[in-house]
Amino acid sequence: MTDIENRIRQFKQMAEADPENELGHFSLGKAYLEAGQAKNAVAPLKRALDLNPTLSKAYQYLGEALHKTGQRDEAVKTVTKGVTVADEQGDRMPLSAMVSMLEDWGAPIPALKSAPAAKPLAAGGPSTSGFQCSRCGKPGGQLPKPPFKGALGQRIFDHVCNSCWREWIGMGTKVINEMGLVLSTPHGQQTYDQYMIEFLQLEDR
Repeated sequence: MTDIENRIRQFKQMAEADPENELGHFSLGKAYLEAGQAKNAVAPLKRALDLNPTLSKAYQYLGEALHKTGQRDEAVKTVTKGVTVADEQGDRMPLSAMVSMLEDWGAPIPALKSAPAAKPLAAGGPSTSGFQCSRCGKPGGQLPKPPFKGALGQRIFDHVCNSCWREWIGMGTKVINEMGLVLSTPHGQQTYDQYMIEFLQLEDR
């Protein structure tokens, strides 16, 4: 069994074991897309967006999957909505990718907000009134301090609210159990961190 086939199997098990697991559905759709199975990617990505309509990357991947399966109008509709969501949340990487997709497809690009992105906080610095969670998009609720040392801990403090961080703690346990991760190994820790970044929507932060 290849690595991608193994990942598809693991994420399928994760999604089936917990239908409310947005990360399981999102990761399954992403894995299907990476495996060249665009048709299979559509349903789990739609389910991920049903569970969390703020998942900017899911709009990007779903639009790509729909376009590859010949559903151009639906792809344009999905990506257009994704551009708006990504713009509102300041998700620059998926925003740029989806704008490029619309341009390539000859589709109109929705009006974007002109407000500049908030400046990152200095390490250990105080919260600002402009704090907005990268995952839920809501203002306020910032963690009292970084959850752990290092650059990633600071990114979480700067961009993730206390409520979403608590959600990740439970989700992270599922990721460890479902994927059999050993966090004492570099591979296990790297895999865990990657899914944490995806769940908290920190990829472009």
